[in-house]
Amino acid sequence: MRSFLSSLKLGLLLLTLAAPASAQNGVLVFGGTGQLGREIVSALVEAGEDVTVFVRPTSDRSALDPLGVTFVTGDVLTQADVNAALKSGPYKVVIDALARDGGVKPGFYIDSMKYIAAAAKETGVKQVILHGSVGAGLSHLSDRDPGGEFSDLMLAKGLGERYLMESGVPYTIIRNWALLPARLKETGAAFLTEDQSARGLITRDALARLTLECMDQAHCLNEIFHAVDDATDFPEPFKSRLKAQRDWEAQNQKDREAQNR
Repeated sequence: MRSFLSSLKLGLLLLTLAAPASAQNGVLVFGGTGQLGREIVSALVEAGEDVTVFVRPTSDRSALDPLGVTFVTGDVLTQADVNAALKSGPYKVVIDALARDGGVKPGFYIDSMKYIAAAAKETGVKQVILHGSVGAGLSHLSDRDPGGEFSDLMLAKGLGERYLMESGVPYTIIRNWALLPARLKETGAAFLTEDQSARGLITRDALARLTLECMDQAHCLNEIFHAVDDATDFPEPFKSRLKAQRDWEAQNQKDREAQNR
């Protein structure tokens, strides 16, 4: 009996030692040093996930250092760097929270996702979660300013989404219409909807929560969501901007109904 128990313990030990070599347990985050990315990384760490953050050599990592995450360094617009980052895993989930300040060329969103999606597919990633913008893809059809100053950017983001969707890797796209200031925290009323005409305001910590709620969830795979917070107590000028959008939508709907009579 003692010999049997010893053999059983040895077998369990060998299985435990072998598991990490094949298991895909890590999460790789692009854009983790940004305001949205930091919220997502913090939520992942709090949830006990093994987190790696892809950073540029010049990125400020000070806000993430206390969290004890792993860093991989490179340029997201260099395919070899992205490939190396994905191969440093294995990773079960890749999260793209990349965002650039004004002045970035729209092609950034096309090329970065082209490289991320291809490398994720090659390395067997189970899910890529892309944080995008309302106005990309089919959602531009309900935009009151489809040809405005952000039209080239939205077109590029839509093409980036298309690279992800056609890559063959399971994906989840979460679009937001407008982010509230970082100092504001979520109301608890934020949710994801498949309605691509939905417009709403949302906080970064709410997006982080919704991101984690979609990780490893079959109902989120190969879906596009819009993130919306139905609370009404928002600061100006965000409240006025949202009201103007919804007033336009209501009038547009009336005009369409009148034309169909």
